[in-house]
Amino acid sequence: MNNRPHQAKRRSRRRGAAILIALLVMMATSMVLISVLDTQTMQYKALNNTLDYDRARYMAEAGLAHSLSILELDITFRGTITQADFPAGSGNGYETVVQDGAGSDIVITATGTAGKFSRRAEVNIKQGG
Repeated sequence: MNNRPHQAKRRSRRRGAAILIALLVMMATSMVLISVLDTQTMQYKALNNTLDYDRARYMAEAGLAHSLSILELDITFRGTITQADFPAGSGNGYETVVQDGAGSDIVITATGTAGKFSRRAEVNIKQGG
């Protein structure tokens, strides 16, 4: 009869060890999961930054194209063209300045914005020749 208390102690030690092992496994799994989610979040942010950077360039190019189309209709045009929210609701836009350059040249400077990025493109048009 003296054996029973000894067996009960062994069982409670096994249960305690099992709980400790289960907690360690859960902790390790949680750490791996948090690390994976953190990496995925960082990659998602980097991808969004890359997309905005490229969109800003496309917006600057759209500004150049817009200015060139206006100059095709009226070569004497000088001024600023602003197109905000292109396409509508996106927050992307461009601003273009058409001005006289050296001699009879025309200088078109376009700045495209998307997200927190801004990119600039410039074209010099030589007239006459």
